[in-house]
Amino acid sequence: MKVDFHCHTTASDGTLTPEALLDLAREHEVRTLAITDHDTTAGYQQALGLAQNFDIDLISGVEISCEWGGHTIHIVGLDFDVENRVLQQGLASIREARILRAQNMFDKLTAKPNAHLQKLPERVSSLVGEGVIGRGHFAQAMVELGLVKDNAQAFERYLKRGRIGYVKAQWPALAEVVQWITEAGGIAVIAHPKIYKFTSSKLNRLIEDFITAGGKAIEVVNAPRPSADMIGMAERARRFGLYASMGSDFHSPKHHWRGLGWLAPLPEGCIPVWEQFSR
Repeated sequence: MKVDFHCHTTASDGTLTPEALLDLAREHEVRTLAITDHDTTAGYQQALGLAQNFDIDLISGVEISCEWGGHTIHIVGLDFDVENRVLQQGLASIREARILRAQNMFDKLTAKPNAHLQKLPERVSSLVGEGVIGRGHFAQAMVELGLVKDNAQAFERYLKRGRIGYVKAQWPALAEVVQWITEAGGIAVIAHPKIYKFTSSKLNRLIEDFITAGGKAIEVVNAPRPSADMIGMAERARRFGLYASMGSDFHSPKHHWRGLGWLAPLPEGCIPVWEQFSR
């Protein structure tokens, strides 16, 4: 059975609508799917009424930004009550913080005497639509306006810490975010743990604090081929008693290295997170 418990739609920073994502999932023979847009459940809610038409078991999902030890960490929530008031109020507060940060970024960037940067607010707004704004939208807009050649260069020149467009994000604490998910009856998952580039001991401290807060799972598989990172995450899942999740972090068909459902098998000895779902 092919699964994918980490992907994005136009409700946040993905390029496919929820319906188009379901169509792609069917094409790739993904049978169980969680749409995990950044800090919103809108993508899941839009897709819910359509999933049966695509013969897909759709699991509630979200990817929430939080702070731990001075770092931005992403926690995926799976199989929760989407109507839970505490969770939805928390997500709404993050979206408001994102809008404030974006306005501050616009103010800093458009202060430069550059005609392309002056066009940035309009282009970003067009890209975001009704979705959740993020730095990825700024990077994409900069590419389209000819300021940079790709997203990586946008971050390097304008958006990362120390550059003119950087504004520190104000995220809730990791323990608070995990509590939102667990209070909604869901399973909290550490998303793409290797992306943080922590030392082994620091990653272990993150996992320990995550478990103390009530976290239950970690993404073990993020890629189509087995790797040393995957083996290491599988070992941690077993050692810390965490459920193992699988997610491509799919955003766009243009990202040929990250296809929806293109995931290696779960390593032996791991307890699959989907076995813990309520249905």
